[in-house]
Amino acid sequence: MKKMLSTVLVMCMSIFAFAQLQKKDTAVLLKMPADPVTVARFKEKLVELALQNPDISQYAIKKEINKYEKNIAGSAWLNHFTAAGNLNEFTIKGNSNNNVNANYYPRYNFGVMLPLGNLIKIPNDVKRVKAEGRLLEKQREAESNALKGKVLEAYEEYAANKKLFELHMPLMEDALQNFNQTEEKFRAGDPAVPLEIYKQNYSAYNGEMVKHIQLEKVLRQSKLILEALVGTTLENVMAQL
Repeated sequence: MKKMLSTVLVMCMSIFAFAQLQKKDTAVLLKMPADPVTVARFKEKLVELALQNPDISQYAIKKEINKYEKNIAGSAWLNHFTAAGNLNEFTIKGNSNNNVNANYYPRYNFGVMLPLGNLIKIPNDVKRVKAEGRLLEKQREAESNALKGKVLEAYEEYAANKKLFELHMPLMEDALQNFNQTEEKFRAGDPAVPLEIYKQNYSAYNGEMVKHIQLEKVLRQSKLILEALVGTTLENVMAQL
């Protein structure tokens, strides 16, 4: 008799503890958009926020650096032009008498020194920097598309896990209701509900509780993965719609 009472007490404590937990579980069931238009806007917002990821936004800085490098490469021709000024008594005092010696002391000298190899190097440096700019754009586009795919895939995973969690809740509630009825009859001493039947019903409800916890874990994990890609919580995303 004591063993039977201990078994019943443990079962009741387990159910009470899980009932308290169940109240908190419903917090993971966000009220997601249902109509196709809002769902499409929600997905677009997820992708938009994800593309603000530092891995993507760094390409804007790289493009800016590439622009500077292109300007430097294009201005390399100027390194081969020289200009110099001479200071002498004629340039300082001036030459009001049109002194013939001024012909031998010019005020300014200009010259060009161009290594022949630079005729090939400089144009190719400019082309290389421009090609690097195009490559950066292609890399940004490829990474953006890959991130967009990950976000949409993570959303579908979360939506599916949420649906599975919701579909299981009535099954668990039915198992709980069935167990409560069995427990009531068992406590009343109904001969149709012996201890063995009582244990079987508890085992069935306990199995549904295990499934519930597992489904909730998967749902929470998929939510965290999606939020990590987006950079904010789904609650904040819905508030921005």
